[in-house]
Amino acid sequence: MKKIKYRLKAEWEEQIAILMAFPHKNSDWAIHIEVARECFVRIIEQILYFESVILCVDINDDEGMALLHTHFKKHIAFAQNETFKSYNQQYGLHIVRVPTNDTWARDFGGISVEAEGGIALFDFVFNGWGLKYPANYDNQITQNIVCEAFKNTHLSPLVKRIFSSYRLIKTNMILEGGSIESNGAGVLLTNTQCLLEKNRNPHLSQDEIESKLKEYFGLDSVLWLTQGYLAGDDTDSHIDTLARFISEDTIAYITCDDKQDEHFESLKSMEAELRALKQSNGEPYKLIPLPFTQAIYDEQGQRLPASYANFLFVNGGLLVPTYGDKNDKKALEILSKALPKYRVVGVDCCSLILWHGSLHCVSMQVYDTL
Repeated sequence: MKKIKYRLKAEWEEQIAILMAFPHKNSDWAIHIEVARECFVRIIEQILYFESVILCVDINDDEGMALLHTHFKKHIAFAQNETFKSYNQQYGLHIVRVPTNDTWARDFGGISVEAEGGIALFDFVFNGWGLKYPANYDNQITQNIVCEAFKNTHLSPLVKRIFSSYRLIKTNMILEGGSIESNGAGVLLTNTQCLLEKNRNPHLSQDEIESKLKEYFGLDSVLWLTQGYLAGDDTDSHIDTLARFISEDTIAYITCDDKQDEHFESLKSMEAELRALKQSNGEPYKLIPLPFTQAIYDEQGQRLPASYANFLFVNGGLLVPTYGDKNDKKALEILSKALPKYRVVGVDCCSLILWHGSLHCVSMQVYDTL
């Protein structure tokens, strides 16, 4: 049998939509539900300037649905007729009613991989970041959407077309989208803190994990970091909060210059690791340092994981999380200079970090099969 060739795309490649999940009262967001909904509405509004949004709304969240219809009536109506990419700069909000635990689509969402003749959708096991949180519903979302796409259901034409055309590949490997970074050219960046964590894949060695990643994603190499973390992060140091590809040969990463800050030593060590990485041609990667925010704490005094590296590529744009910090402007300026062809937009994500994530964490890109 001929072996299928896969390629894990880069996030800056053209997308058809962004997948998200709306917060509801039966999730961890209950105590912050109002500010959480406001934040998600802001994020959806910004994405809709660039492309469509596929939004998972819990089957029991009638209050959330009413709010969405109030804010996005035209976009929801447009979605019922949107089958292909919109060229008139109007994009739809595509509602999918499925049971959900939480809102972190980056980690429970299926990972789209270019395959011969279309897109393969890898459905990895999501176990709540190493059994830290309930994930029984979120772990089924990808499969549920694909199954619904083959039925005569409430799904919009675009969602039906896209998800019914994917080749769904279920695997028993535990993996979250936030733990990997692709340059689209056969190189993946990750770290040992997350992928080797004992409650993910304890039966697999680092070499075995790397072998599976290469097989699933068509990789030539996997670059492993061993340093770097964010206080308040409960994902075991997801790479998407620390270091990100912004082109095939360029990595943006967070830095800390305050020697009194708890992150200083670890992030300096991570920076040294990044400087030591080599491309296939033997050249080092171009590195773009991003500033660190001042320490932000919740009401209980716990430090929150604010990171400018948790940005989101959309078609023609880059959405960057901001935190009401003095370095917000500097981060936007750095990324605007590094990506001059993109419209760089800041999005207030102060509410998201209350539950230890940010902009990239709540979103997953969806690619077209055409």
